Amino acid sequence: MIRSETIQPSSPFWSLARGRLSPWLLVPCYLLLHGIVATCLPAKFDPLSTIFIVLAEWGAIASCLKTSWRSTRSARFFWVLLVAAILFHSAAMSLDALTEIARVPLLNHVPALQVLLSMMYGVPLLYAVSLQSDRRVGAVGRVIHAILSIAIGALIYVQIFSFLGLHGTNEASDETLVTYLFDAIDFFLAGAATIRWLGSCDDQERRFFRTLTLFLWMNAVFPAVHNRILIHHDYVALDLLISAPYVFLVPLALKSQGRPAPQPAAGLVRTVRSGSPLFHASALVFLAVIASRTHFYIGLIAAIVGVVGYGILNVFVQNRGLEAEDSLLASNAALEKLVDLDGLTGIANRRAFDGALHREFAVAMRSRQPISLLMIDVDLFKSLNDAKGHIAGDRYLVQIAGAVRKAVSRTSDFVARYGGEEFAVILPATDGAGAKIAAEKVRKAVADLRLSHPGSDFGTVTVSVGVATFDGSAPGSPADLTVTADNALYIAKREGRNLSVFGGLDSLGNAANAKAYKGAEGESSDPHFY
Repeated sequence: MIRSETIQPSSPFWSLARGRLSPWLLVPCYLLLHGIVATCLPAKFDPLSTIFIVLAEWGAIASCLKTSWRSTRSARFFWVLLVAAILFHSAAMSLDALTEIARVPLLNHVPALQVLLSMMYGVPLLYAVSLQSDRRVGAVGRVIHAILSIAIGALIYVQIFSFLGLHGTNEASDETLVTYLFDAIDFFLAGAATIRWLGSCDDQERRFFRTLTLFLWMNAVFPAVHNRILIHHDYVALDLLISAPYVFLVPLALKSQGRPAPQPAAGLVRTVRSGSPLFHASALVFLAVIASRTHFYIGLIAAIVGVVGYGILNVFVQNRGLEAEDSLLASNAALEKLVDLDGLTGIANRRAFDGALHREFAVAMRSRQPISLLMIDVDLFKSLNDAKGHIAGDRYLVQIAGAVRKAVSRTSDFVARYGGEEFAVILPATDGAGAKIAAEKVRKAVADLRLSHPGSDFGTVTVSVGVATFDGSAPGSPADLTVTADNALYIAKREGRNLSVFGGLDSLGNAANAKAYKGAEGESSDPHFY
């Protein structure tokens, strides 16, 4: 049986168009063809060499646009700025081609309009290397950068036409000045793009600046060589130095969506983010200084615009940064408060209790003042849950927590849910007599709630309280105080519940004999105590 197969074209160009070959093959092929046109054809075909430059630029524009469609919104804006920059240079080269085709005589190698358009390509690129994708800056930052860009474009216009007439100039010194000005712009942009590449944390933004850096360094070095030779010799083959960066940009842009780039150090990212707006302002001030030699007031106004614009941008960013910092601090404070609160009862939890006990105990040791601790347990809580259910039990715990907090009302007292049905109260600057009074107030406050408890001998919910006091006169620890109060609580349970039991620490920090009681025993010796 004979199989019929569709015959497909097999040329390298077809394979490249279908994406089967690397776009890097385009670079040698295009430059070889351009070289043949620039060196082998008669002089009347010289405009073809300039057309090759324009075609290379349009190929670069198409590649950048294609890549921008696959990029995020913030990265897409950078690619569009690069496209705008290439369009300026392409317009200059197109004018050159039209001039050569129309055979309009040129006075020199620096016609003013072409020079202006070629330099204007730096304006979108300055915008790109200065702008940060930062929500803190937002529309205000974009507006300020746009104003700085317009000011730079206006200065370039004023400066070019101040020493170059509409048709150019014959002065060799002007040619040299234009060459140096081109070099300053190109190398400044290449250096700024390199810094942005090294300090970009966003993956797609970092890929863009990597591509831009490689392109701009080629576009700085190659034209610098071209312009210096062109001053003395008008070789058509020099056009390859102009088209080469744009030819290389095609595969650079198409292959920029590869593997994720390594992330830079956080300190470098912060430095670049805070310093990149300086690129725009410093470029404007630099051009203002040059312009002030011939147009003093224009240069002065431009310099003021640059400084003020940078200042406003910094103030705005710092203000937004302070707002974010204040919001973050408030959020952290609220979060810390939530972390230290018991989710059910709304009072402090065990974590907060442990921290508070260590702090207050240290104060007691330093000031030689007593500190007391109440350990409170709901009597027969398991049988309560079995009889009424866990939802009712949780509801009871909330009410008991409120009663305990109301019973010990001093601002310095610390009420916490110790765990399960157990509560704890820290009583700073409170002696044994005051602690006993506070314990009885807590026990009675819960009993007065008259919460039904079928499994209790009293018919209502009651609590047992263990009391411990440390007077600060001898070494001791928070653990000693906790263990003593816990032991007293155990005795209260054993003795029949609904009791307060005192188990203070003696002058050596040892547990004293526990004593069960109902009702207040004695009076506090200090008006600040209970």
